Amino acid sequence: MKNKILISLLLLSSIILASGGSIYSRYGIGNLLVSNSARDAGTGFSGLAYAQHDHISLLNPAGWHKIDMTRFSTGVSFTGYDIADMTQSTFYSETDFSGFLIAFPISNDYGITFVGGLTPYSNINYDVLSDVDDPILGKHTFEYSGDGGLSKAFLGFSYKLPFDFALGGTFDYYSDKSEYKSSVKFDQNTDFANTEYVLGLKSRGLGFSFGLISPDLSQVLNIDGLSQLRLGATYQFGMTLKVDSVGAYNNSNGYEDYLSKGFDREIPHRLGLGLAFNWSENYTFMVDFVNQPFSQFKENKIKSEYLRDFYRYSIGFEYRHASSRYGSTWQQVIWRGGLSYEQTQFIFNGKGIDEMAAYAGVSFPMGFDNSIDIGLKYGIRGTTDFNLLKENIFAAFITINFGDLWFIRPER
Repeated sequence: MKNKILISLLLLSSIILASGGSIYSRYGIGNLLVSNSARDAGTGFSGLAYAQHDHISLLNPAGWHKIDMTRFSTGVSFTGYDIADMTQSTFYSETDFSGFLIAFPISNDYGITFVGGLTPYSNINYDVLSDVDDPILGKHTFEYSGDGGLSKAFLGFSYKLPFDFALGGTFDYYSDKSEYKSSVKFDQNTDFANTEYVLGLKSRGLGFSFGLISPDLSQVLNIDGLSQLRLGATYQFGMTLKVDSVGAYNNSNGYEDYLSKGFDREIPHRLGLGLAFNWSENYTFMVDFVNQPFSQFKENKIKSEYLRDFYRYSIGFEYRHASSRYGSTWQQVIWRGGLSYEQTQFIFNGKGIDEMAAYAGVSFPMGFDNSIDIGLKYGIRGTTDFNLLKENIFAAFITINFGDLWFIRPER
C-alpha cells in the first residue's frame, strides 16, 4: 500500500521534463487555434476587418457579407516541433484535419449569408518521456501523453446594415473527448510495480459570438492610393462546459476505477480588434489584436497556476491583382505574408511562454473562383531557461476552396 501511494503521487505531480511532444498542450484546453485555414495562415491569421468574396474566414463572421457564391472549403494541416531543453532535442510531428465550412449567400444586396461548419478550437497532442535514476526507487521512466482538444460545430450569418456596416454572429456547440495518460516503468531489479494512470474527459457546451466591420473610412482621410480602410471587432462570449471525467490506474492487480465525476470548465471570453486597408488597389494590409484572459479559466471552480492571459498581435498583407477574378491564370494567383507575436496562455516557474512567427501563403486558381490555398508558418516558442522547453515550429496548411452558383432566381 505504501508503494502504491508513493507511485500515485509521482504520477499526478506536474513536472516539465520532455524528450518529445509539445508538453505545453497538456494544460488548460491545449494549444489555441485562432483559425486553421490556409488563407488565414498566410497572413499570420490577420484579417478581422477584411471581407472577401471568395473566402469563408473564421476570424470575423461579419466578413461573410461579401460572399456571392455558394462556397465549400476543407483541408489539412501538418505541424512539426523541434523541441529542445538544455541538453537534448527531438522532433515531433502531427497531421490534423482542419474541418469543413459551407456558405450559402441569400441576398447580395443585403449581405445575408448563412454559414455552417465543423472546426477545431484547440489541440492537445503530446508524448513525453523522462528517464530517472533515483537512489531509493532505482532506474525508472516516466511517460506522459495526451490526445484530444475542443471542436466547434457552428451555424452563423452575416448582414449588411445601413451606412455600409456589416454584422455577423454564430451559434456554437463545443465538444471534446480527450485522454491523458501517465505511467512509470521501473527497472526489473526493483520491487516496485509498474503503474499507469489514465484520465478521460468528455466536454460539451454552447457558445455565442458576433462580429462587426465598419464602413470604408478612407474617404475621410482622402489619401491618394488608400482605399477600403475598415475597422473590425469580434467578441466571443465566455462559456461553461459540462465535463464528465473517468480515471483509472493499472498496476499488478489490474485496472481499478480511480475517479468518476462531473465538473464545470469555465472558458473566458475572447475579444478581437482589427484594421485593414487597400493600397494601390493590388495590396491589402491587415493589423489585428486578440485577447483571451485565461487567468480566469477555471475547472471545478479552481483557477490554474499554469495559465495566464492570452494576447496576440499580428500583421499581414495580401497581393491580389485588381483584375484577378477575370484575369489570366497568373493574374489570379494571390500572394500573402505575415508576422505575429503571441503571449500564450502558458506560464511555468514564473516564466511566461511567448511565441514569435513568420508566415507566407499563396492561392493557385482551379477554375473560376476555385482555388487551392497553401499557408506556411515558422515560429519560435518558449525558452530553455528555467528548466523549460524551446520549440521551433514548422507548419503547412492546405485548403481546397470551391465556389459555385446555386439558388439563381430565374428572370421573368
